[in-house]
This record gives sequence, C-alpha cells and structure tokens, in this order.
Amino acid sequence: MEINNHSTKHLKWQNILFTMQFLIIIGLLAFLSNRYIYLADWTVNNQNSLNEISLQLLETLDAPVEITSYTSNPRIKQSVKELIARYQHIKSDISLKFINPNDDPEKIRSLNIVVDGEMIIHYQGRQEHLTELSEQDLSNTLHRLIRAQERTIVFTQGHGERSPEREANFDLNIFSSHLTKQGFIVETLNLAKKMSIPENVSVLVIAGPQAAFLPGEVRLIIDYVKAGGNLLWLGEPLKITQNQPMHGLLPLSELLGIEFLDGVVVDPTTQQYGITRPDYAVITDYPRHPINNGFSTVTLFPQAAGIERLPTYLDDEEQQTIKKEEDSSEKDLSISSNSSSNSAERFDTTPFLTTIERSWIETSPIKEQVHFSDLLDIIGPITIGMTLSRQINQENSQKSIPNKTQNKTQYTNKEQRIIVMGDGDFLSNTFLGNAGNLDMGMNIVNWLSHDEQFIAIPTRVKDDIILELSPTALSLLGGFFLFIIPGLLTLTGALIWLKRRNR
Repeated sequence: MEINNHSTKHLKWQNILFTMQFLIIIGLLAFLSNRYIYLADWTVNNQNSLNEISLQLLETLDAPVEITSYTSNPRIKQSVKELIARYQHIKSDISLKFINPNDDPEKIRSLNIVVDGEMIIHYQGRQEHLTELSEQDLSNTLHRLIRAQERTIVFTQGHGERSPEREANFDLNIFSSHLTKQGFIVETLNLAKKMSIPENVSVLVIAGPQAAFLPGEVRLIIDYVKAGGNLLWLGEPLKITQNQPMHGLLPLSELLGIEFLDGVVVDPTTQQYGITRPDYAVITDYPRHPINNGFSTVTLFPQAAGIERLPTYLDDEEQQTIKKEEDSSEKDLSISSNSSSNSAERFDTTPFLTTIERSWIETSPIKEQVHFSDLLDIIGPITIGMTLSRQINQENSQKSIPNKTQNKTQYTNKEQRIIVMGDGDFLSNTFLGNAGNLDMGMNIVNWLSHDEQFIAIPTRVKDDIILELSPTALSLLGGFFLFIIPGLLTLTGALIWLKRRNR
C-alpha cells in the first residue's frame, strides 16, 4: 500500500471511527448491564441463590418492604447487603438502610434493639424484628408480616398435660419457643376455670393428659369440634389398668371416629440407628400429603400408640332412631359410639405417619427383649399419625346498608382440620432435637392453621468448603508440587541455556 497524504488521512479517520464505535459499544454494554442483570450461581447446592420457597413467598408480596439494619460494623453491613441483594434481585421495591446505633442511644433503647446488626422489617404498617441473619429467618419474618390474621395456638392445661411454658423433659417449652418465632401466639387454657374456648383459637392442642377431663370440659371440646375448630390431639399409649385409660376423652374419639389401639409400637429397625430401646419407632418413608411435601428426614417417635378408624357406620334410619333416643333421654356426654361414628363419617381421613411393615404393636409389658406374638400383638404397618378434614358451611350475617332492618346471610366454606397423634414425646424438650422431629412438628401446626405453604426452608450444606483427600492422594499432590514442577522448571531452563550457548 502506497503511503501518501490521502491514505494517511483515511487511516486517521478509520482509527477515529473505530475508537468512537468502540466507546459507543462499551457505553451501551454499561447501560444494558444496569438495566438487565444476569446472575449465574455455580456453587454447590446453589448456596448464593434463594430457595424456591423464598421465591414463591416474594411473589405474594404486593407492597414495598423497608428494611433497617442497626449496625456500624463493616463486616455485618456487608453480610446484610449480600443477603438482601438476593431478595432485591427478585423484588426491586425492597429498600435497605443502615443506622449507626451509637448516634442516638436513646432511640435505640426505645426500639428495643439488643443485637448488633438487628433489623426491623416494615410491611404494610406492620413491623418485625430480626436478630439472626439467614434466608430462613428473613423469609419466615416476611411470611409473618403478610399473614392476614394472627394464629393462636392454645394448649389445654389442668390435667397433667405437657406444658408449653415449663422446661421439664416431658414438656414442650422448646417447641413453643419455635412456634413463637414463626409468628404464632402460644397460650394455655384451663377449661375448668374458663369454662369456654375463645373464638380466636386457630388450633386447640390436647398434649398427653395424665388425669381425666371433667364431663363439662369434654363437652366444651366436643362443641368446639362440632363448630369446626381445628384440633391437635397428642395421645399416648393406653393404660388399661386405670379406670379411665383415655382420661375421659372417649366421647371425643368416638365423635372423630377413631380409636387408640392397646399396646406400644415396636420397631425392630431402631437397632440400626444405635437405639437400644425396642419401644421407639423410626419413620423414613412418608405418604403423599401436604404435611409431608418435600419432607424426607428421619423422625423418631418414642413409645407411640397405634390409631385406627372405627370400622362401621349406621344407616340413615338407625341414625334417626338413635338421635331421637338421645334427644329424649340423654343430654349429657353419654355419646354412643355408633352415633358418634355417623358424625365422623363426614371427615376425610388420611394416615400421614405410618411405621414399617416389620413393626408391630406389643401388648405385653415391654422388656429388653420383645418378640412378636401372632395371638396377642398387631402386625404393622401401624398408623401413628392421622389427619381428619371436612368442609364446614359457615353462616356470616352482615347488615345491609340500604335497609338496616334486614340481614344479608352469606355462607362460606371452611375446611376443618384435625390431627390425632399416637405420640407426644417426639415434640418434648428431650426428643425435639432428634433428626426431623422439629420440622415435622412445625409442618403439622402449619397445616392445621392453614399455612401449609409455610414450611421450613432447608439449610444448604456448604459441601465445597472442605477438601477431603486420602493419604495417598496427599502424598501424590505433595510430590507433584515439591519435585515434578521444580524439576520441569529446571529442565526447561537448562534446555534454553544449552540452546543459547550453541548459537
């Protein structure tokens, strides 16, 4: 190519145009990178991405979320920013700001800030404090804020039940604290004192009574169930030697159409888990049910009782006959099992916790060595957890605005949910930390309170932060870096030196 003034100018303009185009392209890429963000998480278990449950939760948020973190620590700020950024990528109207707690100590005390980095989350006029920085805690806090109404869990007391307040091994203090963290209001109720069940009860819990209920108390519970109340009944193995092995709750079991089987569930596979007691049951497989969705963790149930449905129901003519007899001669709690079975016929019953086929119900006293008896024992699989549900037609009366003398009556369908368990030890302070007992307990309460979509977000295990090598692999790796690499460098240097010397 001949170099002259014309060609020089041509090359100069080419360079100018290329530079301008290059800068325009870089500017466009920078502009598009701010408008459109693409993220790829290549870590093991997607540790830097939100769980599917959190993603579904964010889709239900229809208003802005304001998050305020009270800290001056740069490391805490960075951790908070990284976690909130995952949520902001999905929901852009989540705002985050930091406040130095040292600037206004009086205000910090009035806000009851006790932890460095504690956050206050605001949503639609409600607020929640968050003291632990994790995806599960943040998503759970957001879920509590979007709940339409409070969920109140009431435990009956006064009959030796497991207490949600006491810290004894038998009681449910730890489980109660987890319920509180999930936004539930936990209360106790002595029916003999109160003689009524509050209307705002989301779930009534009967947790392993040791003494008999009074007839009036049982009547209150039965009226509550008939009205469509949700119930969690944590039973125990029957004590036939007592005058009232079901502690006065036989009318309730007949109303529900279930019965507790005599004896204790024995699971021979517990020895594989290092459990020496034969009266412990381990469940590893779960039938399809909203409570068990995504649940695959082992659960442990000590000294559980089996549950069965009452076998038969009466036809319509017999129902009417017995009902007339009851109306005319009985107004107390003497509910016949047949008439109660008819009430239970409206329930849809589903076992959701079932032992393995090799298990059985041991009817003899438990010893160190137990053996199955064809004549006395009941072979598995044994149901130790059963759900009952039915549709309740509720009548809602609202006054019409044009004419205040008339009432508009509306009917809405509500699903009543009841769970009967053959064991309450799995939620006790002693056994709650075993395997998946806590998660199963939370799933049960969430289902009863119609929050089955709110299940525990599994914690991702960081498998890629630990490098495990055998001694042989470590020796080979050490030899590679200590001898092979230095030898290759030395040989390469020698070859280059010889080549230059021969020139």
